[in-house]
Order: sequence, then structure tokens, then C-alpha cells
Amino acid sequence: MKKKDLTYFEDLESTGITCPHEDAFQANGDKTYFRVLQGVEITSESFLPTPVKKDRPLPPQCDACILKSVSIYDDLEGLINGYFRLPSNKGKKKRIGVLKLNSHDGMLKQTFGANHHSWWRSTAFDHTQVEIKEITI
Repeated sequence: MKKKDLTYFEDLESTGITCPHEDAFQANGDKTYFRVLQGVEITSESFLPTPVKKDRPLPPQCDACILKSVSIYDDLEGLINGYFRLPSNKGKKKRIGVLKLNSHDGMLKQTFGANHHSWWRSTAFDHTQVEIKEITI
């Protein structure tokens, strides 16, 4: 399945730019990705783009296309260091989604650091296949 054959969950055409970016790539099922999960159940809404906080400036490489992507990490330690570095998270149990993405699941691009990826989810992604891992930070 090629990039142009994918149907995306988000309306990417509304960005007014090439989205996903030209340098985005398709997963091949060989790599594991991780996402912080909120709530008790995994639903489709567990894999929506992270809302922008108006009181925080956006990173310089962030554009309308990146804002339509889902944040995931390709390394569990990278996720822990990037997401749970605040002391208020220490000693707390967190739920992590473990994803094995394939070519039909959308497009990826490494952004914002060594382990972070922006993921443009396709409508073919099946959230019921996500494994849950509980960790204590």
C-alpha cells in the first residue's frame, strides 16, 4: 500500500500543505512504538492528535501537518524521559500502548527528538490490536 492509497483518520487536506510530509515513511511491522494511554479502555479516541496548549509555544518545526499527527515513541525509555520527567509523575502507575504498525496503518516521520515520531493514522488502523503495558514511573 502506497502513501497515496491511504485514507487518513484526520482531514489532512485542510492543512493546505503536503501532508504527510514528503519525507514521511510507512511502517513495516518490524518496529515497536509506544503511546501514553488515558482512561480505562483503549478506543479510537486513544489515538487522536495531542491538543495544542495555548500557553505553550510550539516547537519551530511544528506546522499544520504535524498538528494533525499522533505522538508516538519508538523507545519506551524515550517515552518515559520525554513524557514523565516531571517529579509529580514519580511513583505513579501509567498505561502504555504497545503498537506494531504496518504499512496500512499510516505514515510516520521522526520529529522533535531521537525517539519521537509523528504518526498520521489511517482509517485502517485497528486499535483493538494494541497491547497495554502498565509501568510504574
